Amino acid sequence: MRTARKVPAMSPARSDRLPIATLLEGDPDDRTPVAFDRRGLRTRGGLRRDVSALASVVERAGVGRWLLRVEDSYAAAVSLLSLARAGAVAVFPPNGRPETLRRVAQGCVGALWDAACRSDAEAAGIAHLGIDPLDPPDPGPPTTPARIDRERPLVEFRTSGTTGAGRVVSKALRHLEDEVLALEAKLGGPLREGTRIFATASHQHIYGLLFRVFWPLAARRAFQSETLLHASELIPRMAECEAAALVTTPVHLKRMAASDGLRPLRGICRAVFSSGGPLDAETAKSVAQQLGAAPVEVFGSTETGGIAVRRRDADGEFWVPLPGVAIRCPGDDGRLEVTSPYVSVGESLDDGRGRTLLGDRVAIGADGSFLLRGRADRVVKVGEKRLALPEMERLLELHPYVAEAALLVREQAGEGRVHAVVAPTPGGWEALRREGRRGFGAELTRHLSGSFDLVLLPRAWRSVQALPRDAQDKLTVAALDALFVEPAGAAGEASRPDAPGLRILDETREEDAFERRIEVTDRLPQLEGHFDGFPVVAGVVQLGWAVDAAAAWRGRRPRLAGLEALKFSQPLRPGRTLTLRIERAREGRSLRFRLHDGEDVFASGRLLLEEGDP
Repeated sequence: MRTARKVPAMSPARSDRLPIATLLEGDPDDRTPVAFDRRGLRTRGGLRRDVSALASVVERAGVGRWLLRVEDSYAAAVSLLSLARAGAVAVFPPNGRPETLRRVAQGCVGALWDAACRSDAEAAGIAHLGIDPLDPPDPGPPTTPARIDRERPLVEFRTSGTTGAGRVVSKALRHLEDEVLALEAKLGGPLREGTRIFATASHQHIYGLLFRVFWPLAARRAFQSETLLHASELIPRMAECEAAALVTTPVHLKRMAASDGLRPLRGICRAVFSSGGPLDAETAKSVAQQLGAAPVEVFGSTETGGIAVRRRDADGEFWVPLPGVAIRCPGDDGRLEVTSPYVSVGESLDDGRGRTLLGDRVAIGADGSFLLRGRADRVVKVGEKRLALPEMERLLELHPYVAEAALLVREQAGEGRVHAVVAPTPGGWEALRREGRRGFGAELTRHLSGSFDLVLLPRAWRSVQALPRDAQDKLTVAALDALFVEPAGAAGEASRPDAPGLRILDETREEDAFERRIEVTDRLPQLEGHFDGFPVVAGVVQLGWAVDAAAAWRGRRPRLAGLEALKFSQPLRPGRTLTLRIERAREGRSLRFRLHDGEDVFASGRLLLEEGDP
């Protein structure tokens, strides 16, 4: 049992002046930097003017619920402060898909979106509802700044549904503001004056909203308003600063830490924050070696806000509660109960705090820190027998073929059966190519059979380069389930990991895009007849790969109404490693694809979707 420093429950430091509300008070010509992008700086005075202009439009239109979908984080700040000032509520959709926007927009007075998101609204047929927060129509004269009510609902989030269906979670300003004060008290020390905040985490989710927008605003640190996801763009921009900090997720951090990619930021990057999913120990160690300190990992949820933090070079596997957070395990199942000012679901206490019981099981140490022990709500019943899915996942990950594993229960022949998704090790990929999918699954089944009843063993297997986490590094049931929706047709067969001639090396899933890294070898069956002495991959095969990748991303095969701007720019020969990117096109109801190797583009175009296939 750990017996290190005592971590008492405490309330966050309070201020006579609210750090968020007072942003709207003061000199409209204040030149203090608030945000920055490639075009220059946004100032505190400019923020006040932009908020005043938009708030007057919102007040005239109506102060109910407003859908908010913007890519630019400065535009998000203007939108939220304007809605707060007007007494309205911001509704964050969980993604930008047309069917989602149509559903979430129901009951909203209006919508706010910037130019980058307007095509999403057009595809959803609701563009007429929207206002650009940085270019509102007929804003009218500036209004007198009003004190924002801390108790009013300000933001509605939709949870990702990590263990099932998502739900609506409402937050008042006080939930966000009190957490910002706690973050500054606990973590703000290294972030000296002038530190600039960069982020790959989206402000559409609570972690990104707090760490890349509200906390910098309250602490007077300028933040990056654009989102640069690729290290080749992000790291050089950070290296230009005297001091910087990075707000990111494990999936992005792992890529940036590879091959010493963060080392140019040593002495510049004062802190790295990571949240949204588990950060593997090897990545944490690599970041510490390159930057001089391990990342600060943040544990929490939309419902609870931040719960605890850790740095592996100081805390190991233990999590240390944030100021203001009290934890306990009230039952014998080890489930974590959280009481804090940031909790917005469950029981409301007289002192303004919230209390809720989570599905996470923990072991609490004598000093108040704790270890995570998996989720209690992942104990399932299969064939009248109980199974803790995390236990089987841990045993799978002990096999030398498996780097990561995730399980879910799907209906098969009218009964629930376990299905397994694994990310193989290099040795596992060799075994998969050698033995095929069936032989690979049989080996892992034998590995499990000595510890689990026959009825509990996985009935189907999928192998991926990385588990399908979303932009916030959440591993959802829906994403896992989508891997078991078999695409039909030869193109789907050709791109499976155990198909001859084509290797899937990596997959990256973002909210609005999907990338596959593939290797084409001379064993590809479709090379036969194309052509003797000079083998090339036919254009229809490349198109099939694009359709198959779209099916893997969406969980269903797209229903195509046609093709546009289709180009096969140069012959594709075996022996190439390629990137296939699929993204929702800005041009109406379509998916844009591009097959390339660096500057060499082999195929590109748009897949036009039928009406009713969002």
